[in-house]
Amino acid sequence: MATTSFLDPFEGIEDAPEPTPAETRTALLQQARRGYVPLRKEFVQKRRGEHDEPRGSVLGSIVHSRQQRGLDAFLLMHALHPVTRDDPLDVKTWARILSVGNRCTPNAASKTFSVLEEMNLLTREQDGRRTLISPLNETGDGTPWARAGEDSEEDGPGFFVVPHEYWTSGLSEKLTLPGKAMFLVLLHDTQTPTTPTFSVALERMAKWYGISERTAERGYRELDQAGVLIQRPVKVLDHRHPAGRRTVHHRALMSPFGTRDRQRLQLKTRKAVKKKAERMSTVGGGR
Repeated sequence: MATTSFLDPFEGIEDAPEPTPAETRTALLQQARRGYVPLRKEFVQKRRGEHDEPRGSVLGSIVHSRQQRGLDAFLLMHALHPVTRDDPLDVKTWARILSVGNRCTPNAASKTFSVLEEMNLLTREQDGRRTLISPLNETGDGTPWARAGEDSEEDGPGFFVVPHEYWTSGLSEKLTLPGKAMFLVLLHDTQTPTTPTFSVALERMAKWYGISERTAERGYRELDQAGVLIQRPVKVLDHRHPAGRRTVHHRALMSPFGTRDRQRLQLKTRKAVKKKAERMSTVGGGR
């Protein structure tokens, strides 16, 4: 009598390997597609006023209060907003992606978002068991957030961009708060082709950015050790100086964070958006 072999209907169906927090973060960033996150420059520095007053802004406050995890959460909140706006993440998932390099519990993640809420950088609402997190204006004035491009051009004077490679390359884990702060300051001040280098003296950092001279020095050192900083000291004329010249330190970020790299990244994204819009228009017109 012939026997019939048993066919396992579940053959080939296996549990997926558990992703690391870094893999989860990268996957979500890839879903955002843009390749970078635009931020208003006023997050780093207030606009120039009529009087010679301190221009430190939200970034300086975050550094002063030593909120490194708060800065990490703020940047990721904006980077992932394209994919979390309509499909919010659970606080446990936020804790997971904030655990890259340093474990973050759901309770710690919740406390971090509470700090950002107190700084008028986001709002939180309960949706059943989920907490809906929505960004407010980066200036901390509590006004509603608007996507870059709706109230100004994202590559214009009011914005600078943070490439997603800040996270996917592992740079975000190599830097502590001083390094992260100076990275953002350099991105802020070298956004346009006419300003590819940064040359603000250390003694002006506190007044211009709300960051102490010592913190700025530590930040530069971290960026240099991470291999993303280029520096060149140049002698300039100064007839008040005893030697008739003084040294100005020019600094810039290396690829993939340099000014030209960011310009190319933005151009690539604009072309992709335009191509998608044209394709959608063609499909709609053919109905």
